[in-house]
Order: sequence, then C-alpha cells, then structure tokens
Amino acid sequence: MYGYIRICKPELKFREFDEYRAYYCGLCRILKERSGNLSRMLLSYDLTFLALLLDGLYEPEINKTKNRCVLHPLQKQLFIKSESIEYAADMTILLAAYKFEDDWNDERRILKKIFAAILKNKTSAVRERYMRKAQEIEKALSELAAIEKNGCEHPEEPAGCFGKVLSEVLAYKDDEWESTLRELGFFLGKYIYLADAAYDLEKDKKTGSFNPFSQNNSKDPEFRAWAEEMQRLMLAQAASAFEYLPIIKNAAILRNILYAGARTDNWDKHNKKQQRRQ
Repeated sequence: MYGYIRICKPELKFREFDEYRAYYCGLCRILKERSGNLSRMLLSYDLTFLALLLDGLYEPEINKTKNRCVLHPLQKQLFIKSESIEYAADMTILLAAYKFEDDWNDERRILKKIFAAILKNKTSAVRERYMRKAQEIEKALSELAAIEKNGCEHPEEPAGCFGKVLSEVLAYKDDEWESTLRELGFFLGKYIYLADAAYDLEKDKKTGSFNPFSQNNSKDPEFRAWAEEMQRLMLAQAASAFEYLPIIKNAAILRNILYAGARTDNWDKHNKKQQRRQ
C-alpha cells in the first residue's frame, strides 16, 4: 500500500530472506486466487509484515509449496499459505479500495477512479466478512478526510486517524493480545502517515493537496531533523509494543523490519530508489 514497512536485506540471513520472500510470494498468490491477476498490483511490504506478525504470534497451520509464476517462469518459487496470509490479502483489498478512492478525491486522475470502481465489487465480500472492522476503518478514514479538508497543520491529528486504521487492521482477534496489537498498529499507522507526508511534501505543494508539513521547506535541515525525530518516536513506540508479544517464529525478520528496515529519511526519489533496491 505505502511500502514503508520493509526489510533491510543486508542485515538478514539468507534463510530469513528466503522465508520473507515466501510470505511475500504467498500473499501475491492468494491475492490472485481471491481477486484475480489485477489484484497482484496491490501487493505491499506493509501487509506482508502483517502476515509475518500474525503467523508469528498465533502460529497457525501453514502450507508450503513450490510453483512457477509469471514473474519467475524459469525457476519454482516457495509460497507460504496460512490463515494469517489470507487475512492479510483481505486487508490488502480493503485498504487499497479506500486508498484509490482517496487518491481520486485528491488528484482527480481517472485511472484512480477506474481502479476504485474495479475494486468496489471485490471489496464487498471482504466487508461482509469483517463488517465491524470495515465500519471502524471507514469511520477513522472519514475523520481523516474531515481533518485534511479543514487544513489542519498539526501532524499528530491526521497521523492519529491513520493510526486508528492500522490499529483496527492489526487487531486480528478479540483475545488477550488485541490491545497490544492495536497499540503496535496505532504507532505504525502514525509512522506511515508521517513518512508518506514527508516524502510527498514537495509534490503536494505543487498539486495543492493537503500535507501537514506544507508550511515547511523540505530542504530545511532543522525541519528534516524534527520530522525524522517524529517518525523515529513512532517506530520506537511500535517496537516497544511488539516486544510485549510472545513471538519466536519470524521474530528475527520482524525485528529487522522494525529496527532497521523502516526508514525516517523519506524525502526524495534517491532515497526511495535506495529502499527499492533492498
């Protein structure tokens, strides 16, 4: 969806990277099975993190297979399938539909409207499965839209709304771990919102789209240091919540993402390309 919750590949062992890729490919495969080939375009690092997290916490039964795919026709790839990955696929569809609708409202680009319309039918099945969750996500996004429309200049407010969205997404079950997962999701959501705002600052100024940092200059060292510190604080809070969870499986990969993969220097295309190479 946004792509800020990613691994730091050089810090991973080979087997850990292979496991991460198997989750990533597994999510891609389930998206295709449930919503067709077009939905593979929605594949994201953020929701791969969700699948890894929930599999690590709940340790459901998993199924590992090796198959070829369109992107890797010559060599079979490892795919992991589990209840958690299926849930991550559903959340991918749900969040993508909301994002395309939001992008259409902001940018008025017809392609975004087309994608939103295509996903509308696929989203209805997900909403039926997770009616209360979908309602809470929509409520938080409505609050966010109202804040952005009024031109709020305090980043914490809109970031908090998106934190509520991720809080709902991570709260997979009503059990003893729900409050901790919500806390983790809340701070990850705030981090993603702030990171995306920092990265899009100059573009939003040109297009006139809302950005909580719009009164600042992205090249100002003091502003950069302040914005990056806000992001670091959100990641630290998220990592603190994560450490309360009794996770052994996937723990090394998850810590790699939280402590090394997620970045705070989301400012220009150079940094974005550097992240993609990882």
